[in-house]
Amino acid sequence: MSKQTLLLISTAYFLLNGAIQSSTIFIPLLGSSLGGTDFQIGLIGASYGAAYLLASLYSGEKSDQWGKLYFVRLGLLMCTAAFASQLRAENLITLAASRAFVGLSLGVTTAAFVAYAFESGTDMGKFSSYSSLGWIGGAVAATLITDFDMLFLCSSLFCAVALFMSLFFPKPLLGKNSPVDTKVDLIVVIRRGFKIYISVFLRHLGATSVFIIFPLYLTSLGVERSWVSALWGINFVVQFFIMRTLERFDPRSVFAFGQVASIAVFIGYGIVHSLTPLIFIQCMLGVAWACLYVGALLLVMQTGKERGTASGIFQATLNLCNAIGPILGGIIAQQWGYRGVMFFAAALGVGGLLIAVPKSQPNTSMMSKAG
Repeated sequence: MSKQTLLLISTAYFLLNGAIQSSTIFIPLLGSSLGGTDFQIGLIGASYGAAYLLASLYSGEKSDQWGKLYFVRLGLLMCTAAFASQLRAENLITLAASRAFVGLSLGVTTAAFVAYAFESGTDMGKFSSYSSLGWIGGAVAATLITDFDMLFLCSSLFCAVALFMSLFFPKPLLGKNSPVDTKVDLIVVIRRGFKIYISVFLRHLGATSVFIIFPLYLTSLGVERSWVSALWGINFVVQFFIMRTLERFDPRSVFAFGQVASIAVFIGYGIVHSLTPLIFIQCMLGVAWACLYVGALLLVMQTGKERGTASGIFQATLNLCNAIGPILGGIIAQQWGYRGVMFFAAALGVGGLLIAVPKSQPNTSMMSKAG
């Protein structure tokens, strides 16, 4: 595949992630402005995560049978409508419904998108970095555009442009990026990467419990709203540069380092009291997530030819956390305060580290991605 085509695929992925971030970053503040409690804001986040989870599992498996490009395009079309639906969120119920629609739409496209890129021969570290670049763009948009409706409209337009670009993606070649010959056994695919999925689940469960209340925590420390967006952006900038360097390293070591760094980040959140150390911690967060995400993604995508299914399970794992974590974060914050959430996340990270540093992965070369 030509460099131009790979750039086309990565740019569309950048736009999709820019849409996600520009909409997501202030959802907790919007929910609060509509009268939501910490627990209710957690439920809104859970509606998004639950829909994303179910759609990822179904669409990831079906993309191995029906073709990944179909689900990439269908999901982008749905995303265009789903992000626009947030313009009608005038109370907590409609906000939760629109976020569930967004999660459903992203579940349709994301797993297939990642598997399509992997099988096209893309450097997955560099490809993943475009998600971080999209988050940077979304954070910048949220910094410059303070009106919620304008942010939601921008998200919808980003997806529409990505959909248009996907019409020029090349069709699968025989033996590459094409449907598998037999019915996919979901249980077998889960079993192959089980320890990685569980470890990622524990770490990300902690992260999602933190990030649903993170903007509120920052404002409680006296951080100005413009700096809320800037701190997210610092994390994403670091992710972008780190991800582009990772594929040449052993993914097991990269993944383990990401777990250790994540624990340090959550402990750091729990002990800081001012803006300056938060800047450093956000840099560390960027390194932690880049290593954990790329390392885990490479490991699970190497477990077999059912890459759409494996990608779907991986995305579903993340979004099971998005369904449960916000509820836990809201409950813990309401009972024990924001710092209690941070230490809870660190404890889960320790559990994930103890489970995973993966011994059960196949001895498959990282270079045999399209085989």
